Amino acid sequence: MPDRYWVGGTASWDGTAGTKWSATSGGPGGASVPTTADDVFFDANSNTAGAITVTIATGNTGARSINCTGFTRTITGTANITVSGSVTLVAAMTYTHTGTMTFNGTGTLTTAGKTFSGVTVDGAGITLTLGDALNISSRAVTVTQ
Repeated sequence: MPDRYWVGGTASWDGTAGTKWSATSGGPGGASVPTTADDVFFDANSNTAGAITVTIATGNTGARSINCTGFTRTITGTANITVSGSVTLVAAMTYTHTGTMTFNGTGTLTTAGKTFSGVTVDGAGITLTLGDALNISSRAVTVTQ
């Protein structure tokens, strides 16, 4: 369960490694793309100069958890993403992702007032705890199993 830190500037979070992921905060790029076994961090060291936009794109494999503490840029995209644990967004960031976020493991969702297009809880015995208010646009919350 390695950690993955975004260092890729403006780019797509997808199935290509490139130089956008690091094994350490602010470290060199070139680490593998995160999987649902990896904790993903967008932190203060992800805020390189200029406008940074991370696009959740087709081909991404998800994350065990996503933590945006210290991140002040944008996460966007239309592709769905699967998370096996917790998601922590922060007030200082922009979140315009319109894909569905699927939770397939127990965790906490902290939205920091951001609006989600769709949330799915998928799996037997999963508990998704809300860390704050959940805002859903015109889509739905789906619970399966």
